[in-house]
Amino acid sequence: MVSGLIVPEMAFADCRTVAVTANGQRVVGIEDIALDAPRGQAVLSAYDRRADTDGGLYLLDLVALDGADRVEVRTLADGLRPHGIDLRAEEDGTRTVLAVNRRRDGSTTVERYRLDGTELRHRGTVADPLLCRVNDVAALDGDRFLFTSSHGGCGWASVLWENVMGQRGGFVGLAEAGGVRVLASGIGFANGILAVPEQDRLYVAATRERAVLVYPLSALLSGGTATPQRIAVPGGPDNLSAGPDGGVLMALHPSLFRLALHRYGWPGGETARSRVAVLDGGILLDEDGGRFSAATVAVGWDGRLLMGSVTADGLLFCTGATRSSAPAERSAKR
Repeated sequence: MVSGLIVPEMAFADCRTVAVTANGQRVVGIEDIALDAPRGQAVLSAYDRRADTDGGLYLLDLVALDGADRVEVRTLADGLRPHGIDLRAEEDGTRTVLAVNRRRDGSTTVERYRLDGTELRHRGTVADPLLCRVNDVAALDGDRFLFTSSHGGCGWASVLWENVMGQRGGFVGLAEAGGVRVLASGIGFANGILAVPEQDRLYVAATRERAVLVYPLSALLSGGTATPQRIAVPGGPDNLSAGPDGGVLMALHPSLFRLALHRYGWPGGETARSRVAVLDGGILLDEDGGRFSAATVAVGWDGRLLMGSVTADGLLFCTGATRSSAPAERSAKR
């Protein structure tokens, strides 16, 4: 058990799906959300994988969610195929945004942006062979970021071999001015990542291990040996977010086999269960998938819970928690 992370289970009185549109067009496949609760907004990462169309990054006004079944979001950047994202508050009031971009040519990059108000400005692209299977990112400062790679190899043959043989080729890496390097390896599908420097902790979702790995952050960064604490969770964890009370929110996939059927639209995969939990704290939400399938991310603030999905149309929004939560004083992903 990790001390300080036990959060009582919440019950939500009202959950509803919210359609999301940008310039009048539906936004499908909101895979990740970077919450900026102090400013009442969130950045969404989305593209429709089943339709194989490009997507982008979008800015959501959190106030617009209250009482609405449809919201219009602002397009920040388009022509992307984004996966994991992160948002970091800077001292000058601007926000740094990082986004994993799996390009159509098969390469993967991490795009750097500066969010000033509602304007997103591109600040550069990070490309390296070690980023070929990157899933998620966590900003450390203006230049460095951590990332997860789901597999050790790049090509589909290598990925398939790792999956079939159950190998743990995933790893955590660091991108800095001097290049990109591996910090920790041997992870069964490294997925979501959450850095909490003030606690000297790095949380990594090991999806195929049905566990969250907790590393001493300073030991990893210094290049020393860092043995993680392994915390079993009730499902394959996807994205991780910092909750408003200091807990770690997780979107979980109870059945990875059912998720695969659903993700690719195969028979038997019409729906996939959505589960949200707090690390060492209990399950907050457990949906059978009939209303909202395959949740991949959950963020929480002020007694509210917002979920996105790799396949769903729009978002799932829950209010009326039985236990109130103070508004977050920092971004949910840092």
